[in-house]
Amino acid sequence: MELTPQQKDMLAGKQGDGMRKAMDILTAYGQCYDAQRLIPVTSVHIAGNFPVLLDEGIDWLEDLAQGGTRVRVFTTKNPEMYDPLQADEMKIPMRLRQRQGRIHDVLKKLGVVLTYSCHHYLAGNVPRFGDHIAWASSGSQVFANSVIGARSNRDGDHVALAAAIAGVIPEWGLHLKENRRADLIVDVGELVLESYGPEDFKALGWSLGKKIGARLPVFINLPPDLHIEKIKGLLYTLTVTGAMGMVHLVGITPEAPDLETALGKGSVHPPTLAATPEDVDKAYGEISSGTSDKIDLVIFGCPQCSIQEVQEISELMEGKKIHADTRFWICTSAWVKLLCDRMG
Repeated sequence: MELTPQQKDMLAGKQGDGMRKAMDILTAYGQCYDAQRLIPVTSVHIAGNFPVLLDEGIDWLEDLAQGGTRVRVFTTKNPEMYDPLQADEMKIPMRLRQRQGRIHDVLKKLGVVLTYSCHHYLAGNVPRFGDHIAWASSGSQVFANSVIGARSNRDGDHVALAAAIAGVIPEWGLHLKENRRADLIVDVGELVLESYGPEDFKALGWSLGKKIGARLPVFINLPPDLHIEKIKGLLYTLTVTGAMGMVHLVGITPEAPDLETALGKGSVHPPTLAATPEDVDKAYGEISSGTSDKIDLVIFGCPQCSIQEVQEISELMEGKKIHADTRFWICTSAWVKLLCDRMG
């Protein structure tokens, strides 16, 4: 990998030990994928939760902070593993509370903006079209690549934090224009999409993600005025069962004004996957796997509910009561919760 003189100094520890550790991670990561150079990033988002980080990960973060390391790129954080204000209601074990508390404190010292949201692009972390970013959150990462037109791979948490500290990321994968071309056509022409709600698009994404895998799909025959909640529902759920980092929606997303552009001018058309109503029905059957009539917990909000979704839930619940033996949770961001409180 070719490094600039400044990057060589960073790797040699001339800008501090924390910077050296970050560069160690980034250069090793880049060499794994044959990256030729490191490029600047404008935005970072990390997950930063236990037990993904493990105790060793927390120790690593605290070691960085104690050495004076700080992020140099605007960096936000994914939702916590629980709501600290509802920890008793959620019956969170004390050992998890303690570890998550340590993560909260150390990320604040490192300069991470604690948005606690997977919709951080609604809270100020908004890249521009063509920006190179490092987002360690599969749903928002595919949203950034697809809808915003920013460029990010499905980076791991340590890589994203290293990018936040060093301000650079290896140039490989979806950072390169030639790797952003679709290699699978998904035709939804058989579906009566006008009758589909956001939940149906989520079911569709659940089913199709398994079939698409890690390929880069381009969806055709979608209505051009598709609502953002339906787009979000499709994209976020595709990444649950699939491993794609980007999705083209012809006539909707910026790099797919038409099919030829999404595929690459003059390219041979790849295989076509036809979506069917059975895909949606099958997803509902797989997701609804309960065998008991007793419901212990009803939970909405992965990804976090938008104000529109909370409003819809509120309207559906109007005049109804929650069973005494059932817990009912809605997971959302702090600012949506504030809006809900404000609106009663």
